[in-house]
Amino acid sequence: MAAGLRVDVPRPRRRVASGHIAILPVRTRDPRRRPPPELADALPSPLEPNVPRKPLVIEPLPPRRHSRATWSLWQLLSFFGQVTLLKLTRRLSEERHAVLTRQLFERLGGMWIKVGQLLSLRSDVMSPAMVRELGTLQYQARGFPTAIARQVLEADLGSLSRVFAHFDEQPFAAASIAQVHRATLLRNNRAVVVKVMRPDVASTFRRDLRLFRRMVRFFGLFGLFRRYRLNEGLVEIAAILREETDYQYEAANLRQMRRTLRRHGVHVPRVLRDLSTGRVLVMEEIEGVLMSHYLRVRRNDPEVAARWAAINGIDEHALARRLSITTLRQILEDNEFHGDLHPGNIMLLTENRIALIDFGSVGRLPQQTWTLYRYSLQALATRDYGRATDLMLMMSPNIARANNRLLRADMTRALQEWALTAEFSAGSYADRSMSAMSNAVARVMAQHQVPLSWSIMRVGRSLSTLDASLQTLTPDANFMSMCRAYFRDRQRRGRTLEGRRQAFQNAMLHVSALAGDAEVLLGRGLREQALRLHGMLDRLTNVRITVLTFVQRGLWLTILLLILGGVTDEGLRPLSADDREHFYLSHPMIEFLLRAVPDLHPVWWVLTVLGAIYLLRGVTNVRQSIARLE
Repeated sequence: MAAGLRVDVPRPRRRVASGHIAILPVRTRDPRRRPPPELADALPSPLEPNVPRKPLVIEPLPPRRHSRATWSLWQLLSFFGQVTLLKLTRRLSEERHAVLTRQLFERLGGMWIKVGQLLSLRSDVMSPAMVRELGTLQYQARGFPTAIARQVLEADLGSLSRVFAHFDEQPFAAASIAQVHRATLLRNNRAVVVKVMRPDVASTFRRDLRLFRRMVRFFGLFGLFRRYRLNEGLVEIAAILREETDYQYEAANLRQMRRTLRRHGVHVPRVLRDLSTGRVLVMEEIEGVLMSHYLRVRRNDPEVAARWAAINGIDEHALARRLSITTLRQILEDNEFHGDLHPGNIMLLTENRIALIDFGSVGRLPQQTWTLYRYSLQALATRDYGRATDLMLMMSPNIARANNRLLRADMTRALQEWALTAEFSAGSYADRSMSAMSNAVARVMAQHQVPLSWSIMRVGRSLSTLDASLQTLTPDANFMSMCRAYFRDRQRRGRTLEGRRQAFQNAMLHVSALAGDAEVLLGRGLREQALRLHGMLDRLTNVRITVLTFVQRGLWLTILLLILGGVTDEGLRPLSADDREHFYLSHPMIEFLLRAVPDLHPVWWVLTVLGAIYLLRGVTNVRQSIARLE
């Protein structure tokens, strides 16, 4: 509460709208409907209590489209044809290409939205316009009939009257795979929200994933789009879809992050395990104000936003500091971080307190990558750009093709230029943000054909989505100042009794790992040797994979030629010259094939083709085994 100001405000609880989900107005709450007890004094007043909300659009479930794969393939082929035509006529700008790509993913919907969002992280190979457009991909908020939602709920939970004292038939929010209803528990009158999955989601995503997997195999067969590393992207997409189509994963994330973030002073809704299944998720309702709603009102009506902030004790700089510190703690200390911190997933409470919602995406880094990332960020905060460069390069999955000395020099220079720009008070927040630094590094790595790690891209997404809030709350801040604030906060916590106990425990648990890290990090010379050795091993693996790839393609070509030879020998050779002329098969090329193809028994043709297929499978398995080991 602002000093010297006390205002009693009636608080009918009302969810607020965001740019990512559609919200309905609700009637005044039943006073017996209880909020979470730990938030009894933290719930803010409504931001716009008298502004009506647009009703959520309800649409019937679309009929199952058995030809969805064919339709999707046609959409993709039409897109590539349109882009090729525009490119040939020199009418394809980067901006137009990006818009057409975004529109394609929006038409395809479903899993393809996730593919587009994942590709938006590839700033090392995507143009800035493409990254911007794909980063705006969102699902259309459409609900499905409540009767279908009740069928899902009753199939998983039994009769609703035995579980809920009240269940709001009208959903107040919807996304691509689910819709959300308000309810009151029968056993204790606790206010909860019920997230119900669309019954057609799993099958639709599976069909889309099968098509995408075939496309990746086709591209890999002919060496197309290799720089995108689509095989790794396919693994990432499959993991995301597996988690998002089974709410048991989100329930586990909620329980774990609730325990972790309690130490940060950040609230996470409690999940009710006995009422949650793979298709239903029941959790306590947090009646705060979404950050997306606050930012929109602040932009359109600053006086209303300022008065609400004063009444509820909100200081924007303190709020931004808390957001940045908890995010960096999640990444650098807990190695469990919210993967999508856009303003629609941040809930504002009183006195600068916050709650985080929607834990369908939680990132975790491999242990070695996590250690290297922590040290690299610490090196940036202390302006040791050479050390930061070495550590960033060691996180790359493949640096075999790069000239390490030139690459190090270019990346160090890029970091120094970004840090210098970040100190300019006249510059925009976008130039001083984590996204600007990531893009600068990605451009250098793309020039040297060094790929980025997919796991690090998830960290980048978490920080870049947070930028949407920070650039409004603290437009004069920069990412490095936030890092330094985090490290100061970490030192302060480390001086407390609990901090020292935790530090001692961590040291005992990880002493062997820390010894190994010290060997890697003992100066520039050893880091260069580590990079060189890393590159030599990658070169040897790349040579093996390249040779096997050429053998694989050669076997495919051999199989096609054998099939063509068999068809020519068994189908055309028995025809007389008159018959061939009658069927328009008297072309000189046909005559050449008949002379060149040996006259074999059909059994030999079949055995030869089967033998080539057997060899192809063997080569393919060996190549995949080497790729997995890498």
